[in-house]
Amino acid sequence: MRREAETCVILILWILFVCVFITTSTRAMPMFARKYGVPCSNCHTTAPRLNETGYRFRAAGFRMPAEIGRKSEEKFDIYNYISTRVQFRSSVSQSKVGPLKTTNHQTVLQALELYPFTGAWGKYFSSDIKITFSDDPAVAIENLYGKVNWGNERRFFSGRIGFFHPYDGYGAADSPATISRPLFQTTPANFNQSTFFQTWGFDEGGAEIGFDSGHTSIRAAVLSGLVINKEGDRFSATAGALAKPSAGPTYGAPDFQIFANHVLNAEGGGVSFHYYHGNLALPIAGTSGFFRNDFDRAAVYGSYPVAKRLHLFAGYQHGRDHASDHTTFSSDGTFAEANVPIKVMTSAGVRYDWFDPARQKTGNEISGITAYLNAWFFKQLRIVAEYQHKSTKHGPAPSQTDDAFQLRVIYIK
Repeated sequence: MRREAETCVILILWILFVCVFITTSTRAMPMFARKYGVPCSNCHTTAPRLNETGYRFRAAGFRMPAEIGRKSEEKFDIYNYISTRVQFRSSVSQSKVGPLKTTNHQTVLQALELYPFTGAWGKYFSSDIKITFSDDPAVAIENLYGKVNWGNERRFFSGRIGFFHPYDGYGAADSPATISRPLFQTTPANFNQSTFFQTWGFDEGGAEIGFDSGHTSIRAAVLSGLVINKEGDRFSATAGALAKPSAGPTYGAPDFQIFANHVLNAEGGGVSFHYYHGNLALPIAGTSGFFRNDFDRAAVYGSYPVAKRLHLFAGYQHGRDHASDHTTFSSDGTFAEANVPIKVMTSAGVRYDWFDPARQKTGNEISGITAYLNAWFFKQLRIVAEYQHKSTKHGPAPSQTDDAFQLRVIYIK
């Protein structure tokens, strides 16, 4: 892994050199830049992270809030509603448990993503459609919803129905500048078996209502939840438009979510609150039966640009789940990140993660350090270099360490 680490450093330094000395013009979502004739830095700090203008633009249905209820004088152009994105990934990873080591190298076409009709239409309506093709045989429909907004620039209501990402955050709750999300968002709670649910990674069907007033927004959603699937002896979970048939009982009770953002600084500073209540039928180990896990997740996020060249981000999540014997257990996770803007839309950073999937169980914590460089240049080209070191405790058994370097090349048009 030493040679791979040296290669990682060389690549990061090369990308940093290119970012500093090549003047760039970037477009994170080109259809919006084409429609409004503005650079993507108008809506982004380090794309895909949004500034306040970008957050309110998305909240208003991919239009400026002042445009709600107004008829567009521009001639309709389908080109302003369509984008495509292709991602290539090259990675090397090493996993070590005791004296045993395994190494993996891979270079693949990560994904082809289509946005066939995303944007505002009419005075009040908008749509967001994202279809992803990857090495998974199943096509992923990540977003497929219609939305309505009504009100004025300062205060407006919104409603959407369809299939969508778990939530629209701001600052520390927004999409990260790097590849990997915080551990507590992407790792299920686990006492003696996986609970499968993650607060990010499952795009669910549902209906949501929202209200924006000044710098504050709140969303409440009723969601379809997850479904447990079984292939052979292996269980998994799916959700969304292409969810597989359930292997266990379904209870007919929807999940519920509330999400609130308050902007403290227009350049990505804010506080957010997330609460999710759900239910899922989980298998009982050693039997063909299932039990109902009613679970809760509550998270707070905070971020602020404390200096021109230093933005800080942090988050904490607490979870509660049921076990098959009807007892409850809790999980906790946190992260802290420092991001250094280098130039427009380009930054480097480091993040620390810690997650305990079951507080009542000793010696099962996961921790990690992630260093990254997110570079934008040549108009639509994004290159992300990420190194992550992760340590997982397994009680009295030897701990597992994972070292991984990824290089993503992303082109969007």
